[in-house]
Amino acid sequence: MTDSSLWLASVCDDALESLDDQPQPKPTETLHQYFLKQQFEGARIAGGETVPCYDCGDHLYEGRPVSVRACRHSDEPAYTIAAVYCAGCAPTELTETAHGREDVLLEADLGLAMAGQTHWTILVDPTVVATA
Repeated sequence: MTDSSLWLASVCDDALESLDDQPQPKPTETLHQYFLKQQFEGARIAGGETVPCYDCGDHLYEGRPVSVRACRHSDEPAYTIAAVYCAGCAPTELTETAHGREDVLLEADLGLAMAGQTHWTILVDPTVVATA
């Protein structure tokens, strides 16, 4: 007969170590900002390989830094990308807010995802700049 307490302890220790491998919020990030950042990582912006800047119309492509304004009404389950801005047109704060709506301003890089012959533009490494 074998001692199962040693086996059980090693299984439990392995499970705890795997939880430590998960990315954790930095002390300066609030939990809400951390979850927002996770929600927007890899978020689909548009079909195709470029996205126009909301203000100047410049074509933004993979690797370019952008600012993104997203919003979610209280009765909606997910955020909607409202505008994408190039670095030159990027707002520094949220000025257009509405009652019953959450707004988020993010900075990120654009990435490109592909499946077969289809391409779409995504957000890579988003950072929350402001929320309202």
